[in-house]
Amino acid sequence: MTIKVLFLGPEGTYSHQAAIQQFSHLTEYNVTYEPMESIPQCVETLLRDTDNSNVDVYSVVPLENSTNGQVVYTYDILRNLMQGGSARLRDDQIISPITIVGEQFVSILHCLIGADPSISVEKLDHFRKLKIYSHPQVWGQVSTYLSNIQKNYPNLKVERINCSSTSEAVLQMEQAHSTNLDSTELNLAIASKIAASIYDCHVIEHSINDKLGNTTRFLVFKKRSNVRRLLAPPSATPQRISLLTFTIKQDDPGSLVEVLSVLKNFSLNMCSISSRPYLLEGETDKETDHSFQRRNWQYIFFIEYFVDSQETSFDAEKFYDNIDKLCSEWCHWGTFPRDICYYKNTT
Repeated sequence: MTIKVLFLGPEGTYSHQAAIQQFSHLTEYNVTYEPMESIPQCVETLLRDTDNSNVDVYSVVPLENSTNGQVVYTYDILRNLMQGGSARLRDDQIISPITIVGEQFVSILHCLIGADPSISVEKLDHFRKLKIYSHPQVWGQVSTYLSNIQKNYPNLKVERINCSSTSEAVLQMEQAHSTNLDSTELNLAIASKIAASIYDCHVIEHSINDKLGNTTRFLVFKKRSNVRRLLAPPSATPQRISLLTFTIKQDDPGSLVEVLSVLKNFSLNMCSISSRPYLLEGETDKETDHSFQRRNWQYIFFIEYFVDSQETSFDAEKFYDNIDKLCSEWCHWGTFPRDICYYKNTT
C-alpha cells in the first residue's frame, strides 16, 4: 500500500518535519511526501482526492504555536467546512468531510546556515556585506542574535531578505551564493537543520532562537470516507484528545457556560478553548431550528478535551445528545492520540 502525505512545502519546512515524525515509522508501506503551496491547498487537495483502496492520503497542517498562538488559516478551514457542511447526524450536528487522526509537536530551532562549509561566525569580519534569507516571522524570534552580530561586527552591513518559507530561504541563499561574484558579500539563511540537510548546506550555528522551547503543533487530517485506521507513531500516548466546534445562541445569558458544563458533568477535562468569527460571506438571513440568527459578532468556538480511553462508563452518545440540545450548530472532528511531546519541554 502507498501512503501519500500532503504538507506545507517546500521540502525542509517544519511542516515537512512534522510529516516525517508522523509517518516515518511505517517502513512496511511506500510513504511519499508531497509539498503544497499553502495550508488551504493541503486540505483542498485532500478533499479532491479520489478514494483508492491502494493509496491512503493524509494532510499535515500547523494548528498553533506556543509563542504566536493560532494559525488562523487552519482554524478558518475548519470553520468554513463546518459552515458549508450539509450532512447531519443529529438535528444540529454537522458531519465534516475530513477528520483528525493525529498530532505532532515540532520544536522550532533556528540555525544559521551557509552554502560554504568553510564559513564560521568568526569569519564574518572578512566580509563587507551580509545578506540573510528567512521567513519574515523569524526575524522577531532571532532579534537578539542578529543584534549581537551587528554589535560584534559594526562594519558589516546586514540585509534581511524575506522568503515565503524558511526552506525556500535556504534554496534562495544557495542560488545567490552560486552566482555571487563579489568576494566581499556573504549569503546566509536562517532555517531548520532539516532544511540545511535537504539542500546540502552547512549549519554554522545551532539553536539561535532568542527563546528556546518555541514549538508548533500540527494536526493530521484524512477524509472521513477513508475508514482505514492510521497506525499511531511511537510518540503517541494512550491519552486521547477530541476537538469540537460549535455555535451558540450568544444573546442568551449563560449559553456558553451551559455547553462547557456538559464536559464537567461527563468528567471531561477541557484543555483549550478559542474562537473565530462566524463567516457571513454568501450567507442569507435564514435561521436554524434554534432561531440562531446569523449576523456579525457571532462566533464559532473550538474546544479540545481529554478522553480517557480506559474509562468504560463514559456514554459518548448521551454526551453528544446533550451537546446537540445546547448548540445551534456543532461538529466533532475526531478523537486522536496525544503526542508525548505535549508533556515535554521541547528545548
